[in-house]
Amino acid sequence: MCYRVIPMNETELTALLRQNTDFSHVAPAALAKLIQSGERHDLGAGVELIRQGETGQRIWILISGAFEALVDGEIVNRVTSSGEVVGQISAVSATPATATIRVTTAGECLSVTHHDLHEAMEKHPDLAEALLRSMAKYLGRR
Repeated sequence: MCYRVIPMNETELTALLRQNTDFSHVAPAALAKLIQSGERHDLGAGVELIRQGETGQRIWILISGAFEALVDGEIVNRVTSSGEVVGQISAVSATPATATIRVTTAGECLSVTHHDLHEAMEKHPDLAEALLRSMAKYLGRR
């Protein structure tokens, strides 16, 4: 995987997550925990963040750029809105990824490891609820 970790701006990322309807009602402390435990990355086009069938180790939150989701090599979704999350099904449930996620337009994202995600969800049930809503939306698009 080819990416560069860049510094985070917590205020900017909180505002970005609040734009996502799934996270709009999550407590500021929960969003802060999620952001503080994450790493911000600068990604080039073509990078595969997640591979279908492999157990996901993190979620990825789009800041800028675009991703595409592929199932069995076919594009099933495009992720273009800042604040959208990918990888949550595998990272939350520790099951194989249901899709491959590939960067189509270079940009930035925030990644949070499986361990840090679960720790944040245990302390902040509203965050867990937001991620479940996000997962349900994704599954509804398939």
